[in-house]
Amino acid sequence: MSIVLYSAGLIAGMSVFLYIYSLVNRPKEKAAKSNRIPAGKSSGSGSAVKKHAIATIPPGERMCPLCRSKLSKNEPLYASRVEEKGDGRILILGCRYCYKDD
Repeated sequence: MSIVLYSAGLIAGMSVFLYIYSLVNRPKEKAAKSNRIPAGKSSGSGSAVKKHAIATIPPGERMCPLCRSKLSKNEPLYASRVEEKGDGRILILGCRYCYKDD
C-alpha cells in the first residue's frame, strides 16, 4: 500500500514541477520567437526588422535596429540627416558592429 501512495505522490510532484517549469519558460520562448529576423532576409537591411519586433525590446535595453546587437549606454548609432520632399529624416546606418565605413 505504501508503494502505491509513494508512486502517486511522486507522479503528482513531477506533474506540478513540470507545470511550474513550463510557466516560467513560456515568456522566454515568446520573446525569442518575436525577436527573430524572418528567413531569407539579410540582417543588414532595414526591412528585415519588423515594426512589432522593435516594440518588444525590454525597457532600458538598447539594440541596433539593423543587426539587433545589444548596445551599452555609451555605444552610439551612426546616422545621417536626409532631406526628402521638404521633410528632414534620419537614416540609421548602423552600430559599430554592422556599420561599414566606405
